[in-house]
Amino acid sequence: MKLRQRLAMEWLAVALLASCVVAALTSWESLSRLDNLVYDQLSAIDRPTPPSEILIVKIDEDSLAAYGKWPWSRQRHVELFDQLAVGDPAAIGFDILLSEPGDPEDDARLAQSIAGNRDLYLPLHFVFPGSNGAEYDVKQPIEPLRQAAAGIGHVNLAIDTDGVVRRAALCFGDKAAKEDWPHLIELIYRAVHRQPSPAYDRLEDCEKRLLMPFADRGSYTSVSYAALAEGQVPLTFLQDKIILIGATANGLGDQYPVPLGDGGTLAGVEIMANLFGAIARDDFVLPLSFPQQLALSLLPTWILLIGFWRWRPRTTIIVSFGLILAILLSSVLLMQFQLWLAPAAALVGVILVYPIWGWRRLQATSDFMDSELQNFHRSSVDIPIMRPDLGPVDVITGQAEKLTHAISHIRDLRRFINDALSNLPDPMFITDLDGKVKFVNRLAQTGMEDGAQDLALDDMLDRFVSPTDLQGVHEYLDLKNRPTKHDYVDFTSLDGQIFAMRRAPVVSDDGVLRGHIHYLADITEVAHAAQQREEVLELLSHDMRAPQAAILALLDGKEPDDTTSRIEDHARRTLALADNFVGLARIESSEFEGEDILLAELVAEANDSLWPLSNARSIVCELEDQSDGAFISGEPSSLYRSFVNLIDNAIKYSPHGGKVEITIRVTELDRQPHVSVSVADQGSGMSDEMLGQLFERFASDDREAHSSIKGAGLGLNFVAKVIERHGGHIRGENRRSGGACFTVVLPLAPEIESQDD
Repeated sequence: MKLRQRLAMEWLAVALLASCVVAALTSWESLSRLDNLVYDQLSAIDRPTPPSEILIVKIDEDSLAAYGKWPWSRQRHVELFDQLAVGDPAAIGFDILLSEPGDPEDDARLAQSIAGNRDLYLPLHFVFPGSNGAEYDVKQPIEPLRQAAAGIGHVNLAIDTDGVVRRAALCFGDKAAKEDWPHLIELIYRAVHRQPSPAYDRLEDCEKRLLMPFADRGSYTSVSYAALAEGQVPLTFLQDKIILIGATANGLGDQYPVPLGDGGTLAGVEIMANLFGAIARDDFVLPLSFPQQLALSLLPTWILLIGFWRWRPRTTIIVSFGLILAILLSSVLLMQFQLWLAPAAALVGVILVYPIWGWRRLQATSDFMDSELQNFHRSSVDIPIMRPDLGPVDVITGQAEKLTHAISHIRDLRRFINDALSNLPDPMFITDLDGKVKFVNRLAQTGMEDGAQDLALDDMLDRFVSPTDLQGVHEYLDLKNRPTKHDYVDFTSLDGQIFAMRRAPVVSDDGVLRGHIHYLADITEVAHAAQQREEVLELLSHDMRAPQAAILALLDGKEPDDTTSRIEDHARRTLALADNFVGLARIESSEFEGEDILLAELVAEANDSLWPLSNARSIVCELEDQSDGAFISGEPSSLYRSFVNLIDNAIKYSPHGGKVEITIRVTELDRQPHVSVSVADQGSGMSDEMLGQLFERFASDDREAHSSIKGAGLGLNFVAKVIERHGGHIRGENRRSGGACFTVVLPLAPEIESQDD
């Protein structure tokens, strides 16, 4: 392979590898930790200002010290809600899950207190995984509280792979209930503003996770749960506030890592306060869609890949560092438009592609020089001793010196090739792509005093091929009538010899087609032997069939008795033997020539032909057609004979007055449509010894046959050969209910199959 082509393929391989790596990293989010780290640093540049209307009511250490260990009684919450009802806040979010019933009177009192507050919303929670194999369980407040609340919203947190909460989903779909549960904070926003949030309206899928900005730690106004419940907070301080109630004490387990840069955690209720701020400001950062992320991640890599063909190495390394900086700046710029470009995959693509391409380019150059040196040594018969190296050098320089020495020698192999081709035992000539003869061996040159060099291919064929076979040779060369099994064409020469002509391509070292070799093998003796074989088969068939046909003609019309029946049976057996023998011989020596056949019609015709035989023994042949008019591609004569053999055997081995069942149906084999034909009798079945050699030649077991004439063992062998020739399968087995069953499976005709599709 030439160096230019090798480098092009190496470049393409590097491009595909880098693209696949970038696409895989983008799809699998394998570098999400690095992306998250970059996002955390960028988001810390400009922290948002928290909304002034948010007031967090904390279940803190002071509240636990005042009221005792968690959980508290319902009465504690009643006291708080009664205080809130007087304060008249704008909306209340209670981030405590009350999914287990308590004392009925306490539950009723709490429900009454909840109902006394306007726009008080309770949480529900989704537990993963769910019980009893469910994907998740929905934990809702108990029924009295659920009825008393203004609404119920989910409070599940979206935790990234590094365990940090950066994202939030404004709803969660409950697949079992076929409904979406908005987030508790989304419901509070709707209660205050009487409409869904702009972020919610824009989302095609409200379950999409959005990156939310976090305000500085401690920037939200908060009061202690106990202080508020005991009336220590002025009620005017609550008016028109959005109250968020939740646990902040460390021992209550509602603390989560957040991207604040100080390594600390934040209570769930404070995270929800930040979520409300993001909803109110409408400053969620939306991750780019996968196609957008993939395109922008691949862009720097492909800029560098294209530059490899245009820039010098110094320019390429400068551009590489510039692209790394551009990727980071793009993430910063897009964040100003509330879009997030995860930069890690793009950075890896740029960092990966430069060294890999440098390595593959150097390796390709080194391999090219090695290959040329090896070709030189292989093709040289007598190479002079090469000059010694000038001194120790690196591998590449050494290869360059050896290549310089090698290409200074003459590689003269033309005479050797010419001698080898000229002395071939059969005629051979080579043509170029324009059909001009460029080389002729000695036998092909015989009788051409004017020479054959640059002779047109048609003129060359005119000197060898008889006019009657010339068209067939041209069709073979034009690839219009090339045989399927044997890639050659037979023809008779002008002097009566028979040749098999084969054409092969002449391809250069770099895989480019340069011409064709035409080889003419003398098969005169083989062709004559084949012709004699066919004549013998015809003679044998005629000499075996004619006397038996005469016998059957003489017996026709005579009064049947035991002797005439035996004579007729022997005559019919001999006819069947002749048909099977000749059929087997022709199958093995002829090409398959199929045509579309309605299989049910052919089987029915074979069955009808055996009616006299079945009727004589009071045997009923039932044909059940479930094939829906299935067509196959086959040879009618041999298939017809095969089904006659199978049905004849079934009649032969069935008891007097029995039944032969023939079933045709469409089936599927290896995910391809086929049609099957089963022939079952009610005989005693086949012996184990016979089952192992059913389709071998001369295998026969007539011990159970209801006939005085023993079979020759060619019928099933003929059937197996025919079915195999049609690309099908046949099997024989004993049925549990008694008797033998043979099943033939054949592929549907391709044309019919495509029409059905």
